[in-house]
Amino acid sequence: MGLAVEDVDLDAGLVHVRRALVVGEFKVPKERSRVRVIELIDPALALMREIVADAKDAVVEEITVIQRDNITSKKMKVRFLFRISTSGLLWNGKTLSNWFTAHLKKAEVRHRGANQCRHTFASQMLSSYGQVEWVARQLGHADTTMMRKHYGRWIPKDTKSMAGIVSKMLGLRED
Repeated sequence: MGLAVEDVDLDAGLVHVRRALVVGEFKVPKERSRVRVIELIDPALALMREIVADAKDAVVEEITVIQRDNITSKKMKVRFLFRISTSGLLWNGKTLSNWFTAHLKKAEVRHRGANQCRHTFASQMLSSYGQVEWVARQLGHADTTMMRKHYGRWIPKDTKSMAGIVSKMLGLRED
């Protein structure tokens, strides 16, 4: 929710997570591993291009970002990406929850928290033989321990054929 235009590199397809909005204050992530670079997959990059285009003319704001020691702070100038359209205020946890719930209803999907998207992404990546290290970095984990602990049980029917994937990688299949 503290993501700004300045955090996005559309040419490289990257988002830099540098701060969070926590109870009305901007803070650097608690753990150094949470300051990270996320590689956007194609649909996310396409959507991010639209979001950045909508926010490129936003007013530049100077904010104070509390550092990891919870004492010192730094000033930053940013143009935020996510604002409530009616009030202009930054999104907060309730805003995100309401937005997500509305989309779930429209899609006729039973309710779940927005954070479940992380779990779905991780599970689908691992079931498709995505590199565990890459998935862990995308999610902000320092190493693969959490990945192996929480996503170690795959559902066989959801797992793609490794032989087919290897055949395609070696140019032996054109699918």
